[in-house]
Amino acid sequence: MQNISFRDLFDYIGTPRMTFSKRAEALSGQQVELRGYLAAMHSDPRQITLAGTAGVCPDCADTPVPYVHLPGFSPGAGLFSPQAVRLKGTLSYGFAVAPEGYATFLRLQDASVAIGLKPGLLSGRRN
Repeated sequence: MQNISFRDLFDYIGTPRMTFSKRAEALSGQQVELRGYLAAMHSDPRQITLAGTAGVCPDCADTPVPYVHLPGFSPGAGLFSPQAVRLKGTLSYGFAVAPEGYATFLRLQDASVAIGLKPGLLSGRRN
């Protein structure tokens, strides 16, 4: 599993020129772990996304916001917060229609919350 960031998936983040990166396509089909902020799209609250910026709706932002769709993901009560979450799943790049009926271009399939302690954290050992 690769730990990635939104900078791996998008070029020119924070500008009107933001685009998908070549690496996004190269990572398609691979298991990844990605940190971001959960947001429901205003256009359809069933569209749950993981955004690269806290408190920003990808539908409403003045400049493009990096985000990935989370088809089929059902967040727990405490996950919609200003706190970042770490999700893992299979990255999928390319046009597709999600089971909920909306079109997507970048998805984290079978997303789940990444949890667990790093080896040695409690024992004081470093690996």
